Amino acid sequence: MTESFKSAPRSRTYEGLSPLTKEVNVLTQKILGERGFTGIELITHWSDILGPDLSQGVLPIRLTFPRGKRTGGTLHVRTASGAFALLFEQQKTSVCNRINTYFGYPAVQQIKMVQGSIKLPPQEPQEIEWPLGDEEVQELLKKVDAIPDDTLRQKTFEIGVTLLQRKAKS
Repeated sequence: MTESFKSAPRSRTYEGLSPLTKEVNVLTQKILGERGFTGIELITHWSDILGPDLSQGVLPIRLTFPRGKRTGGTLHVRTASGAFALLFEQQKTSVCNRINTYFGYPAVQQIKMVQGSIKLPPQEPQEIEWPLGDEEVQELLKKVDAIPDDTLRQKTFEIGVTLLQRKAKS
């Protein structure tokens, strides 16, 4: 009495690649929850909410709510310098309104700032204008070529160009 059991072939459905945000939200929920953030949206869309210039020097630290509520919270932010703090202070109420508009409910009532260190993204070096002649540039390159440190050589060269430009203007 041997019976062979054959199962019906499984149908496989291919949904394609799933968005990474689902997995990131699951992984970061505990860490962000400890800081009061209900999701990663405020952090990931911070540049959209604040604007590209100001968001480089102002970062959200935590979001606290009154006991038992999820509205009327206080957003704590860190500013990189006094200049960013001054700019952010002027726009604080509009930033609060933009955050609440983004969430769709009055999540943030006030914003508190703390100044601290923020690792700013490296800025691209500015190109030097060359109103100098080729022979002046070549002579300056020969003079600074003996400096062994690359950074010091570059800075010395930039200072030399500036001095030659000032000399040419006068």
